[in-house]
Amino acid sequence: MNTQNKNSPTDKTKNSKYAFVQRQEDDFTCIKLLSDEYKGIIYKYDNVKFEAVNDDGQVPLQFKYDVLVNPDKKDVDCQNFKNYIGDILVELVDEKLKDGTLFDKQ
Repeated sequence: MNTQNKNSPTDKTKNSKYAFVQRQEDDFTCIKLLSDEYKGIIYKYDNVKFEAVNDDGQVPLQFKYDVLVNPDKKDVDCQNFKNYIGDILVELVDEKLKDGTLFDKQ
């Protein structure tokens, strides 16, 4: 898997929490966690769905994920991990909403 230790200068996220990684033979991109207790874990999102607007005016996100690399055998089924990668997903969706590319057809 091609990995990097930080996001490239052209990447709009420019943070130290994660980087995008991809194996040459795959047609999907994964996320490698770079900091905190989950450092080194590589995963991808599956079945990301928006739910109906709730009473608070928020649009909940529902998702599944696959962990591809877990070098330190961390618990990736716990709620803490799900919340952590859920926050990253919200950040990515928000970025795409702001730049108008969330629903681009490829």
